[in-house]
Amino acid sequence: MTVFYTIIDNFFKLWWLWLPPFLIALFVELWVKYLKSKAAKSIVWLLLEVKIPRIIEKTPKAMEQVFAGLHGTLTSVKFLDKYWKGKVQEWFSFEIVGLGGEMHFYIRTPEKFKNLVSSQIHSQYPEAEISETLDYASSLAEKIPSESYEIGGVELILDKADFYPIRTYVPFEERQAERRIDPIASFLEIISNLKPDENIFIQYLLAPISEKEEKWKKDREAGVALINKLTGKKVEVKKGFLESIFEGLGEFLGNLLGAIAVYPEWGEKKEETKSSAANLSPGGKLVVEAIENKLSKLAFRVCIRFGYIAGKNIFNKTNIAAIVGAFKQFNTTDLNAFKGNSKAGTTSDQPRIIPFIKERREYIRKIAFIDRFLNRKMSKNKKDFVLNIEELATIYHYPIIIVAAPAIQRVGTRKAEPPVDLPM
Repeated sequence: MTVFYTIIDNFFKLWWLWLPPFLIALFVELWVKYLKSKAAKSIVWLLLEVKIPRIIEKTPKAMEQVFAGLHGTLTSVKFLDKYWKGKVQEWFSFEIVGLGGEMHFYIRTPEKFKNLVSSQIHSQYPEAEISETLDYASSLAEKIPSESYEIGGVELILDKADFYPIRTYVPFEERQAERRIDPIASFLEIISNLKPDENIFIQYLLAPISEKEEKWKKDREAGVALINKLTGKKVEVKKGFLESIFEGLGEFLGNLLGAIAVYPEWGEKKEETKSSAANLSPGGKLVVEAIENKLSKLAFRVCIRFGYIAGKNIFNKTNIAAIVGAFKQFNTTDLNAFKGNSKAGTTSDQPRIIPFIKERREYIRKIAFIDRFLNRKMSKNKKDFVLNIEELATIYHYPIIIVAAPAIQRVGTRKAEPPVDLPM
């Protein structure tokens, strides 16, 4: 104990050595956070509603091209931008919303990207109607939490590292149109069965990122390392002068011992076994191909949030379970899967033996959840993750012709351009 107290005493006596750097680092961290918050609040937002045509024959591949176009909003945040101007990467919110059984598709975008979003949608869905509308979230947020309304929801995270992909739309497709499966149909069916006082929202918050982004760069390197390990590929690492000398000496000794071992009088030659792509199982090959495919495409940093708001007299928790189940169709055991973030939901894991504390914790969580829902904030505790444009098109696209949900807000009549010789 005497040694322990001596260490503590010396630690406090040397405060002048460690305290200033600590305070400087703390100040920089708070300053950057303040600048980012200020920059985010200065963004002017618009909510666009997309009314889709009655007949859509395009697959989710069309939506993949939309996300590829929106990736062009990627901006580089340099040193002065980060530590003085407070520049942030703008993001989008693609939303599927059920309001009393009526289904809507919304896109929340910075005002300066309105034309870009509209042009990207129209380039793939020419007959879609896009209009600016009031924010539905404001009216829903005013109702909760209260004695009359209840809310339940959670944010999703990935089960494995970001370089593992989820199941994409490609396996859902069949050559015959009548056998094609649309993964979005499960969500639409749940929303179509809502009662007048029930509401469900699903938010996909997307911010484009580059390959050089620090966290994604590390994840990509980990993915490449896994591929090299599975395929038996050796990666050359640059080494220093002394390290090269010792490696050369070791290689010489190894070759000498190897020659002795294969000499008839000293021993028998051993067969070498090397792991290679040819030795991979069919499942292993699919894993390698899937990871390579994810790393090869443009990517976004993503937050997925969904919630269920209804009157307390009709609040049905099975609707929450149904949405969770719909997301499970994108899960695979050998690749990646969605799961709920227990720290970013509306429920509390506090034991039942303290009901007052549990209720209070849940109330605070609901208030925080509503704030993130209303302001379209990214994940709590930086739990957002990376999906590429193929994965995004899988979980958010406009339903193809085989999905006949009656509650979808569609374009009423087909529009056409006026004839060129029409007199003015």
